[in-house]
Amino acid sequence: MASQVFFHSARASAKKNRLDKVRSLFNRAGFAKLIQAGDRVAIKVHWGEPGNVGFVPPPYVRKIVSLVKEAGGHPFVTDTNTLYTGMRRNAVQNLAAAAMNGFTAETLGAPIIVADGLTGRDFRSVKLPNSRVGEAKIASGILDADAMIVLSHVKSHLLFGFGGALKNLGMGCASPAGKQILHSDVHPEVDPEKCDGDGICVARCPVSCIALVNAAAGGKVALIDSKLCIGCGECTTACPHQAIPINWQTSGEAIQHKTAEYAWAAVKDKPGKVGYLNFLIQITPDCDCCDWSDTPFTPDIGFAAATDPVAIDRLSVDLVAKSPAAPMSKAEGSTEKDLWRAIYDINYRRILDYAEKIGMGSQQVDLVKL
Repeated sequence: MASQVFFHSARASAKKNRLDKVRSLFNRAGFAKLIQAGDRVAIKVHWGEPGNVGFVPPPYVRKIVSLVKEAGGHPFVTDTNTLYTGMRRNAVQNLAAAAMNGFTAETLGAPIIVADGLTGRDFRSVKLPNSRVGEAKIASGILDADAMIVLSHVKSHLLFGFGGALKNLGMGCASPAGKQILHSDVHPEVDPEKCDGDGICVARCPVSCIALVNAAAGGKVALIDSKLCIGCGECTTACPHQAIPINWQTSGEAIQHKTAEYAWAAVKDKPGKVGYLNFLIQITPDCDCCDWSDTPFTPDIGFAAATDPVAIDRLSVDLVAKSPAAPMSKAEGSTEKDLWRAIYDINYRRILDYAEKIGMGSQQVDLVKL
């Protein structure tokens, strides 16, 4: 059965600006009906690593906060601690990072809460029978919320090919211990011919499994201890020389399938209580976890809203796949017909297929253009 997805283009005018369009989507998608008076409503965002400017801007989040209040809910804006090195590995620094990027109680009109606590240990295990993971370690602040509105920045991603609602749920609602489980099938190796020996990957590794060793041709190269590696992908992302490619084999499928299972664990106790808004703007080549954001590789497309995370992600990937490449971007000059593949040559649809298979939603989209 097809799922309705409501869509507004990114175009704006004096009669209807982009915030007006977000309000329109919230109303047409029936999000107010998901919220009962007094509900504690998690507004799940990714407020970005400092240095990144591609995340969903705070004014959009503030608009959702006001709409949740109008519906009778008590909103709080939330994200979780990270596995990789950076400013968001504990709640103290995480909240400081949020404030640096404009996410504060004063700017948004709602409390800012790190959903898995001070050090990422505030989580509960959600049983998932007949799954790859068996159980999922989901942040308590997500599970304890009565309802949730998931705001996702659509962009490309090194491990997934694209990031949208499903990744925001699966990876974004997992505790650091859960994130380690999700990443653990991915084990990178160093290409010594490309390695510059600068040690950037050594500094960024969260488990100190990379060392600089003497190269056969002189100088230093990085070497990864596969027994210690947790497969977080931080070294691959950090290396400016592309010397640490992902060795996919079957692990690409595994991480996408497990992330879909974690996404299901985050919402399965909230039937009829979760709404999704995808922001197809500033569509960058890399995740908002990076402390940079490259030039968007296609023009802004618009905004989508649905109560089905699979359908909203399916529409989002289809819209981007057929969009033109932006000049002076990573996709410029590519001959790929699918724009996602111009950034990373990854089968990004596996997470959609698997999420549909386990009952999270439908890839049949009933598109309603507003």
